Amino acid sequence: MYQMTHAVLRALHDDHVKTLGLLERFEALLRRIGPDRPPSGSDADATTLLAEMVANMTDEVDHHFAFEEGELFPRFSRVAEPGIPAMLQAEHEAMRSLARRLTELAAGAGAAGFDPAAWAEFHRLGRELVEREVFHIQKEEMGFLPAMDQILQPGEAAELADLYRRKSGSS
Repeated sequence: MYQMTHAVLRALHDDHVKTLGLLERFEALLRRIGPDRPPSGSDADATTLLAEMVANMTDEVDHHFAFEEGELFPRFSRVAEPGIPAMLQAEHEAMRSLARRLTELAAGAGAAGFDPAAWAEFHRLGRELVEREVFHIQKEEMGFLPAMDQILQPGEAAELADLYRRKSGSS
């Protein structure tokens, strides 16, 4: 695996690793429960994982995607191929739409849990999100982040690392 030089890229990589682990658990939950019957309200593991998934989706859209789109994609486009950031941004838009709908469905379920129709839609969209996001992360890990590691200058990378930490609320 490529070892990135810059802290900002390592932070994005760490986000990817965390998200992939969560997506793997989410996919396993969707497979275990299936689309036809919503999870029981007494299934604490399902309730906890779904809440964790919604929080992760919100963080991905609000911080990770926004940072890449606002800070990294323009830099990549100026120095290299603008089609790659355009493709990644289009994938962000598709995942953003899925995340928004999944969050709405989860909020609508509330403490009472999902009704069968809402769960069937949540299940279908959740599987689509898993597929899209895993593929997207693989692209960024194999091409985009290593290329950014070559593009960024040390001072610029340090400023971006500080900005990413401040925007994500981590220290």
